Amino acid sequence: MKLNRVFPFVMLVILLASMLAGCGSAATPEGSNPAGANTAPTEPPVAATESAVAPVGGTLIIAMNLDDVVTLDPAYAGETTNLFIHINTYDTLVDIRPEDLNTIVPRLAETWEVNADFTEFIFHLRKDAKFASGNPVTSADVVFSWNRLLNVAGAPAFNLDGVGKVEAVDDYTVKVSTTVGDDGTAQPLPQFLSSACNPSLGIQDSKLVKEHGGTDAADAATTDKAKEWLDQNSAGSGPFILTKWSPKADIELTANKNYWKGAPKFDKVVITHVSDPTTQLQMLEKGDADMIGSLQTDLVDQAKSNSELTITVDQSLDENYLAMTYVCPDVIKAADPAKFAELQSPDSFAILCKKEVRQAVAYAIDYQGITKAVLNGYGTRAPSIIPVGIIGVDPAKTQGRDLAKAKELLTAAGYPDGVTFDMYYASNATRDTVAAKIKNDLAEAGITLNLKPLEQSVYLTQMRAQQLPMAFGGWTPDYLDVTMWTDYFGLGDRSIAFRMRFANPDANALATTIRTTSDAVIRKDAVEKLQAVIMEEMPFTMLYQVQYVHAFRNDLKGFQFHPVWFVDLFELSK
Repeated sequence: MKLNRVFPFVMLVILLASMLAGCGSAATPEGSNPAGANTAPTEPPVAATESAVAPVGGTLIIAMNLDDVVTLDPAYAGETTNLFIHINTYDTLVDIRPEDLNTIVPRLAETWEVNADFTEFIFHLRKDAKFASGNPVTSADVVFSWNRLLNVAGAPAFNLDGVGKVEAVDDYTVKVSTTVGDDGTAQPLPQFLSSACNPSLGIQDSKLVKEHGGTDAADAATTDKAKEWLDQNSAGSGPFILTKWSPKADIELTANKNYWKGAPKFDKVVITHVSDPTTQLQMLEKGDADMIGSLQTDLVDQAKSNSELTITVDQSLDENYLAMTYVCPDVIKAADPAKFAELQSPDSFAILCKKEVRQAVAYAIDYQGITKAVLNGYGTRAPSIIPVGIIGVDPAKTQGRDLAKAKELLTAAGYPDGVTFDMYYASNATRDTVAAKIKNDLAEAGITLNLKPLEQSVYLTQMRAQQLPMAFGGWTPDYLDVTMWTDYFGLGDRSIAFRMRFANPDANALATTIRTTSDAVIRKDAVEKLQAVIMEEMPFTMLYQVQYVHAFRNDLKGFQFHPVWFVDLFELSK
């Protein structure tokens, strides 16, 4: 066994030097090659020092949209905002910090060993860490937390895909073994250290969770009763403690004064639900908020004109995409009549299951127009569904708009006079605008697109149940490895590929190779080939990859954007 403190398979392209030299606060143009890291802020924040940091205390107020928060129990929460909450209330064993997205660093685990095949991982816990309750953090808590996650089988359980067994070697040593394949051998899991950084894998105080009905038993999906309590309280060892959540109103966090790294600089953090971007900025300008989640791009100039605000432009790995069914309704009906009966717009299924129609849609979209007109230039785009900044992604291969090609493909599909079908999406201000743009773009190719906006919870429910023929959605990474995309868009039995029935044998084989090998050269080759399959079959096309503009008061120091969990509140001070 070897000590493996630097994980070589977090495949992000870090071009920080050139970005700092040339990006400033300007948007990255379409077709450029941004990194999965921060650009330089317009006015770089002054690093906090002992003399610059105000005394501990006070309240930090953040205004942001909290629409996606449906639970704050780490075993169930599978959306985006919960990652931000959980990284600040629960400690993971290992971490990836925003200043270096290629390196795994210690958190609750001081050291770890990984065998040569990436089938066994041993973590050695620090012995001075305690939960906010005062209970010590032990290997038993790690076993409980990860087994509960697996057995509750909620949305974030996929972060432990491939894990076969978690066991306590002693009070401060944890051993993780991977699953055994059909051939009787343990299956490699080269991305595990990266996925272990996900906030959903934060370690829970097993004694406290059990006191409130939690269990890690095999039947936890039906017997665990801790969710209601964990929606209003946290059971972690992180820098803050969850003390209140009012859905679509606010989330309150209180400082964990006994945090093993030291007390946070703020006594309290109040995250206020504000859905309207203009209202968020107004609160920031008035001093009613210290920071906002992200700034809508058409408000950037207004924010820049305010000398009391600091603005940063940060390249994310978040993307928005179109997904189209890969299977025709007659096949669905023959396999499962009950599933067929649940389909929304079965006539649209019958049209979009034709490859030429999906290809026509992809060629008809004015991607540069979306990025420039809708996002005001704050975005980029990759060739397929894997974002720019990830191994094997070559922006030069990105397909643009070709209306003549789109019309030719529609004719080949049997629709020379045009065609009509439905597109579903979770409605919000930005997506409503993008959807209208897509509708207009497709109309120029002879496609009439019926827009079907839904409330987000309804959209997610229907998409996850494989009911939608065409979906406009978003994808944000939960961990920083290429499998974050290749698993869930390439393997037909999970996530978006499953929801759109993309069970393509070539895609499955390539995604499996990426998932099970630790050889960087083999991985890169498979990623390139998988993109080619997706671009040919076109079950998905990336619309844009987001650049986030962040704004905060000048007296707030220590902000660093992280592409998974937004910001570490422990690092913030005034």
